[in-house]
Amino acid sequence: MAYLLVVVSVTFTTMGQILQKLAANKIKARLSDGKPIYTAVMTPYFLLGILTLGLGAFTWLLVLSRMELSLAYPMMSLGYVLVTLFSKYLFRETVPFHRWTGIATIIFGIILISRS
Repeated sequence: MAYLLVVVSVTFTTMGQILQKLAANKIKARLSDGKPIYTAVMTPYFLLGILTLGLGAFTWLLVLSRMELSLAYPMMSLGYVLVTLFSKYLFRETVPFHRWTGIATIIFGIILISRS
């Protein structure tokens, strides 16, 4: 159950980051059109981003109540993996080879830590 909560927490946190990026893109577009910043901030992306980050924080507290911090915290790095994948496929960002190497290292580290 604790590992499932880690996955839920990472998922909410990742969703929050993706939604923040979508909101930032909207803010950039609206500011370049000369619109005031408050109209840019009050987008569904921004509000949903805050909600999902809050749910991620709440779920993280549940994780910490069930798992040692030295085991749980490294697993949060799964968020780096997911954000990189979303960045590549959703935002069409270029992910160079050395970043993929880092992602592979993170996954290998999580496997090692989860076995302890």
